[in-house]
Amino acid sequence: MQYQNTSPAEYHRSRSPVMAGMFYPDTDAALRIALNRYYEISGMQGPETRTDCNPLGIIVPHAAWELSGLLLGRAFSLVRKRPIEQVVLLGPLHASTQEGIYVSESDSFETPIGDLWVHKNKVDELLSCSTIFELNDIPHLSEHSLEVVLPWIADAFPQVSIIPILIGTSRTNHIHALSRALELCFSDELDKTLFIATTNVSAHYDNDEAFEQGRRFLELVQTGDGAQLLQLAQQGHITACGAAGVAALLQCRFWEVAPLPKPHLLGQASSRGIWEEEDKSVHYAALCIPR
Repeated sequence: MQYQNTSPAEYHRSRSPVMAGMFYPDTDAALRIALNRYYEISGMQGPETRTDCNPLGIIVPHAAWELSGLLLGRAFSLVRKRPIEQVVLLGPLHASTQEGIYVSESDSFETPIGDLWVHKNKVDELLSCSTIFELNDIPHLSEHSLEVVLPWIADAFPQVSIIPILIGTSRTNHIHALSRALELCFSDELDKTLFIATTNVSAHYDNDEAFEQGRRFLELVQTGDGAQLLQLAQQGHITACGAAGVAALLQCRFWEVAPLPKPHLLGQASSRGIWEEEDKSVHYAALCIPR
């Protein structure tokens, strides 16, 4: 984190990248080349793209781009250039030993192609909704689950503000409170809001088990069953690291009693054959949540 003086009485908190140069390129030029290449290879680049999913949100991986880039390109091709003003980011906290849901104290998050500013008013609104939220930058400083998608946001929506949320709990009451807070803060602003939940769909298992874990997760997500998804994650039957955040989003009721439309699968991928352990893999997928 860098602290930049903006006046004698103020300083600017900026969250610096920790995965640039490892999970994705660390220079402006190389990063833009990579983004364009993934858009092109995904086969969905440009305004000619046609899809029956008008996204309220997307569910995407947070792996290194060599594994997740095509899926990220496919998902962001559906939302780029749209009149989005704020992006709500939901990602898992991998390394915490304490339970909690953490919003950021930072004023901005850096990327190699420009900074993304945190929507401080929305952070304050979330904090006022429930005591489950904690204003704490420490979890954000080393966690990669949101960082991996930030350059895509900065490229697609250079002027957007972000609301980064890290989820280090799968308790039912915590996730229920998160869903209700998202409803309260964003139900009247859906036209200008994009929700992004990041997750890998299986943990690192032998190939058959990783495939089965991914299949089970995707089946529940595509039926929109956030409650069952959360329950199976709590029981260890689903190992998708971001299952709690996805469940929270699926359980939001933005339109009074109406549930979210069922997500559409955009594509899948696997690490099989890329790592040295050829008998083990992680599975990935991208999905669109329609409006």
